[in-house]
Amino acid sequence: MGTSTSTVPSMPQKRQPLLTTRQISVAAILGGLSLVTEAFGLTLPGYLPGVNFNLVGTYLTVATMAAGPLGGIIVTILDSFTSSVGFYGLPFYWPHVFLLALFYKRIYAINNVVLKVVAFWAVTAVALFFQYWGWFFLYVYVFKFYTSIWPLAIYNFVAPGYPYWVFLGVYALIPTVVLLTAPNFVRPTWNFPYLKWITLAAAVLTVIAVGATL
Repeated sequence: MGTSTSTVPSMPQKRQPLLTTRQISVAAILGGLSLVTEAFGLTLPGYLPGVNFNLVGTYLTVATMAAGPLGGIIVTILDSFTSSVGFYGLPFYWPHVFLLALFYKRIYAINNVVLKVVAFWAVTAVALFFQYWGWFFLYVYVFKFYTSIWPLAIYNFVAPGYPYWVFLGVYALIPTVVLLTAPNFVRPTWNFPYLKWITLAAAVLTVIAVGATL
């Protein structure tokens, strides 16, 4: 007698959403807080007309940690409604968001607390450095505050006052506290396909934009 075999139809795999309802809520709340703090002028005086030390960096960092790149992007979109530079600055936050997200899961998995903090600040510092050059392009090419990018670079990275380091504290200090005291809140359970290539593309576009001002 022959034997018959029956095949059980495979169940279609459930596609993992880019953001869960919780992650969307976290990003929306942080974005709303950023919008409100900008609207009420809760910023430190800046070093150029229309430029302040705002708190969007804190919100977008925590949102990126908890909800991935889309979380950080949601914060920047909401912040732009009341930002002093409006939507002009919107895309110049995104290389930072993508670069932080690219390394954050590895940082989160580090068990040694000191090494985790050092790695988090190092990645944030590099991401902010890339972000700064994009904003230099904005100030020179769009707002025309300067005719050259170099006075901005010297003032922000070399001259006394070092605005870069002030912003690094804005972007990293409170998120570090959250990472250490509420790790479950910023556990990276989010999904974002092709993150490596999108981050590379964002970095290349930043270099091209900066090169156009040299």
